[in-house]
Amino acid sequence: MAEPSRDPPDRDRTRTEPLVARTANHVGRLLPLALVPLATALLRVRDLLAVSRADGLSVRASFPVYRYDVWNFLEAPREGGLSVSLPFGTPEPLPLLVPLIGAYVLVSGVLSAGYFGCIADGVTTGQFDFVANIRRFGARTVMLEALVVLALAAAFLPLVIVPPLFVAAILAALVLSYLYFPTVYVLVLEDRDIKSALGRARDLVDQHRPIGFFLSVAVVTALCSVPLSLVARTSPVGALLATVVAAPLGLAFNAATALKVAEMAGVETVE
Repeated sequence: MAEPSRDPPDRDRTRTEPLVARTANHVGRLLPLALVPLATALLRVRDLLAVSRADGLSVRASFPVYRYDVWNFLEAPREGGLSVSLPFGTPEPLPLLVPLIGAYVLVSGVLSAGYFGCIADGVTTGQFDFVANIRRFGARTVMLEALVVLALAAAFLPLVIVPPLFVAAILAALVLSYLYFPTVYVLVLEDRDIKSALGRARDLVDQHRPIGFFLSVAVVTALCSVPLSLVARTSPVGALLATVVAAPLGLAFNAATALKVAEMAGVETVE
């Protein structure tokens, strides 16, 4: 367990502070969780080396749909110069490597259980236990991860046959991401099953219409991606430095989204 202070935390009943200030209040106590986005980013060593050898800069905007790491701010370029990436990346042919995909879903889902569970605990109680949250949410987040992979496959695999559907697939993914982005957060904040979390997420979006928040996150991540890409493209050391900097930055975006969803759901948070 990690406690933020010796004094009992004050409940943020009125939520009058700006979201940025509230996020800053929480990131310090949540900082150990930055090891998760750092670890997931370092799994792509080959891409980090490719970025370090690239010229120019990249601009990448990411919506608040899941767990942030450096790859929400950077993209391994195919060519030199300026590259602009959509929030969902570019579709590639899905290799028939079911065991590899299954391993990814399992590892990522387990990490998400500890990560998002601890963020939820941190913003609502001021303390968290990573292992306990894996035990509590692990099965559900692994299943949610599998559903996301299947949904992406259903959306983008037809592009292999009919490439002109690319724009339609991107728009569909964008709309679905907006409608259901609170899912993993309400799952851990309110301890819901997947079906209930999906329904609750859709209800919250319909009720509160957080389009401003959704788009603002994309704009801010795009702005952050510029200096990170400039640093990452200087050398392998620069790429590693950008990865380290992006880890707590990604944590801050996830914490901000958790606070926003908690506010929408009427879940009390602490200072």
